[in-house]
Amino acid sequence: MNHFGSLIKDWRKTRGLSQMELGFEADISSKHISFLETGRSQPSREMIIRLSNSLDIPLSERNVLFSAAGFSEAYTRSDITQPEMAPVKQALEIMLSNHEPYPAVVFDWDWNIVMMNQTNLLMSDFIKQLQPNFPQTNNILEMLFDPNGFRPFVKNWQEVACVLLQRLHREKIMYQDRHSGLLEKLMSYPGVPDRWKNMSAHQESQPMVDVILEINNQTLRFFSTLASFGTPIDITMQELTIESYFPSDEATKAFFVNLPQLIANQTR
Repeated sequence: MNHFGSLIKDWRKTRGLSQMELGFEADISSKHISFLETGRSQPSREMIIRLSNSLDIPLSERNVLFSAAGFSEAYTRSDITQPEMAPVKQALEIMLSNHEPYPAVVFDWDWNIVMMNQTNLLMSDFIKQLQPNFPQTNNILEMLFDPNGFRPFVKNWQEVACVLLQRLHREKIMYQDRHSGLLEKLMSYPGVPDRWKNMSAHQESQPMVDVILEINNQTLRFFSTLASFGTPIDITMQELTIESYFPSDEATKAFFVNLPQLIANQTR
């Protein structure tokens, strides 16, 4: 079996599709799918794009398919600081700024923080002042799972942890071992619950989970939304996620509005 064919077959099985089902999705005969998988037929660039769209294959993995079929890679990976990414960076800065005075953060494929707004920075610095052994990491999940990070301040930490672990596990299955290393690291922290493995379909599909923080004897409740670029043409663009936090009650809203003054008073 040729390399391209084996890769497509792996992705098809990962998505739980038969050759007939994939053929229907991509408007290709199941016989042609079979020929592509066994190497009896060679794909065109257009065919690779069509199959990739039907299988929801990430841009970085599409490059692997192009290379396996003997083509040059179709998608670039550009650092957010490079000139060609200036419009993307500007769009992110606008989204972050417009969300003030509430926190918002941009993270990459591996949950490493790329950008954040001023409120998110103030909030993080405020908590770090209360946690002298705060972990030296740029990974938002490691900060949340480490007992010396944000974790002690999250009153419903076990519930939040279960939802996040379940999400990582789903993405690991959907994207062929994505997050395997990160999932293992998070599971190695003490006190991580195992019940996320037994969450029901209803629990997994909850539209959102409130995060409850307690800081300086004040309870804060907020929820978050995730957003990404709809039609990315660059690998970095596709792998960026914007998480925006919204207050769930008036007390939390007031806390964020008054956060700069609160920090100023604390540092005096």
